[in-house]
Amino acid sequence: MPNRYTPVYEIVAQIPRGCVTTYGVIARVVPVPRGARGVGWALARIPMYMQLPWWRVVSASGRITSPHAYEQYDYLLAENVPMHDVLHVELSQVLWLPTQ
Repeated sequence: MPNRYTPVYEIVAQIPRGCVTTYGVIARVVPVPRGARGVGWALARIPMYMQLPWWRVVSASGRITSPHAYEQYDYLLAENVPMHDVLHVELSQVLWLPTQ
């Protein structure tokens, strides 16, 4: 059942394991009201049945800013995503850009 966030969810579903993208990158590909913040709102409302890799979306600086930051950190570590320091992804090595 499509909703207004479906285009965001379609992009998130494409992020490969071991890679991340940013809220802003998604907002540039999918026009979302309020830009990067709107992407954050969309991710906070993912229907449970979708099982999307929400943890692969970080801030433009690589910071993990989710309310579930330590859970997100654990997921990323399990995927061997390199970290600059705690809660800060090394974007230069793992940034994924959608082709849309």
